[in-house]
Formats: sequence, C-alpha cells, structure tokens
Amino acid sequence: MQGHTRETSYRAYNAYASFILHLYEFLISLHARDLGVTEIKAKKGKNQHDLLDILIQSTANKVVKNRIFRIEQGLAPEWENHISSYQRIMPIPTQFAQDLRRMRNKVAGHVTYERIRQMDLTKFYEANHPYLYLMYRDCGDWWANRSEDFPEIEQVTDFLGAIARNLHSEDSTE
Repeated sequence: MQGHTRETSYRAYNAYASFILHLYEFLISLHARDLGVTEIKAKKGKNQHDLLDILIQSTANKVVKNRIFRIEQGLAPEWENHISSYQRIMPIPTQFAQDLRRMRNKVAGHVTYERIRQMDLTKFYEANHPYLYLMYRDCGDWWANRSEDFPEIEQVTDFLGAIARNLHSEDSTE
C-alpha cells in the first residue's frame, strides 16, 4: 500500500462503516415515512429484520432497474453510464440486504478486533458497493421530492436552539 498509512486505512475503514450505518438508517426512515409510521414493525409471526431486508432489497432492485429503464427509454442524461454498467450488476445478490444489515450492526461503531475479523468489509465493498452508491445517489432525491411541510420533531428543534444559545453565550463572554 504505497502512500497509505495505517492511520489512513483506519480512517477510510471507519468512514465507510459510518456511510453504511447512515445509509441504512436513511433508507429505513424513507420507508417508514412512506408507510406513515415512525417505526417499521413486522406483522405477527415475522421477524422485524426480515421485513427490513425485504424493503432494502426492493430498494436496491428499484434503483438499478430505474437506471436501466431510463437508458432504454432515452430518458437518461448524456453523462449516464452505458446500460451494460447496470445490466452486469443484475440480479442483485439475494443476500444483499441481509449482508448490509449485518454490516451496519457489526462493523459501524465496534472497535474490537474480534468483531472486525468476523465481518470482512473489504469483501462486502467489492461485492456490493455499486448498489450502495446507487441507493445513495438516487434515494436522496426521493426524500427531497415531498411537498409537505417538514415535520416538527421537538427534540431536533430543541437541539438547534441549544447550539444557538451556546454560541450566543460564547460570543457574549469574549
């Protein structure tokens, strides 16, 4: 690894683990919002993670199929990749969503060497990065396409108020 230090490797690993954590939570929040709930719960007899896996797997399929469709219909921008870029990553591995959930649960935020050895982030990246990238690029637009008012979440609003008060008090002490 010429030009890379152990510290750089550590930071890159943590950054990607954080990306996985936040992307996963963002995708789940999109589905919860679309379902009109604050928490996605499975119906009786099903595990919650099974439902979440189905939602994530369907999202990954949707973003890749939408790219292919737009290209086929002549609706893609000029800079879009060739259709073969997307056709070659289909079908999405059946374990993709389950592997993503496990990476999110095990890799992000855990510093024990044993835990890191259990989950190979390099293999996950090599096998799944195109899906993560496309969900990141395309799903952000889904969030922004709502015309309804942004919801009032008191704790979030209160947090910004605390920051503003803190900044104001720091300014007055100088």
